[in-house]
Amino acid sequence: MEAPKTEQQAQDKVTILIADDHGILREGLRGLLEEYDDLVVIDEATTGAQAVAKVRDLKPQIMLLDLIMPEMGGVEVLEALAGEGMPTRVIVLTGADDDELLARCIQSGAMGYLLKDAASNQLVDAIRAVAEGGCWLPADLTSKLFHGMSKKPAGGDSAKLSLLTARELEVLKLLGEALTNSEIADQLFISEHTAKVHVSRILEKLGLSTRAEAVRFAIRSGIVQA
Repeated sequence: MEAPKTEQQAQDKVTILIADDHGILREGLRGLLEEYDDLVVIDEATTGAQAVAKVRDLKPQIMLLDLIMPEMGGVEVLEALAGEGMPTRVIVLTGADDDELLARCIQSGAMGYLLKDAASNQLVDAIRAVAEGGCWLPADLTSKLFHGMSKKPAGGDSAKLSLLTARELEVLKLLGEALTNSEIADQLFISEHTAKVHVSRILEKLGLSTRAEAVRFAIRSGIVQA
């Protein structure tokens, strides 16, 4: 990882923090963005907690944020920054093509959302638009956003869901699809032990006793479709 850019180096440019735990992707993004005279990558973060700390310290105009990060998930990062009123505007850059996750990111403060297979010029356009105070959502994701925001958990399920972290919601969704701990671990690139801990915490927070009850809860609350 390169050293952070100085204030003089970043002057009159859109300052960008890249938050992603994959080194090759960070290097590729840095190389791409620094081809443009009006953009500068001032630093990188490899965990969610590090992303929050670097936003506090460096106050970049834009953060490109992956959603699946160690320590804190991307939605948790968004919620933490929103809670502190940080001026940095966040563009989610992810491989997760999921309408409910998209909706939650926007509700949590993201000003842009792009999939990682987007064209490079689309990413640059998104950064410039969001830096100027606008929002960015590709046309093909607009219907997904409305679909995701239209899903309302039933009764008290909404309050219970609010107790879960972003990672726990991901695990709950996979639980709802009847995946085993081993399969959940493979899907989320975590250890089977970590998956087991997440499952235990989910059951405790939701007041459930068994995985079967978690499956029913996930279906009832709209996390997965029956």
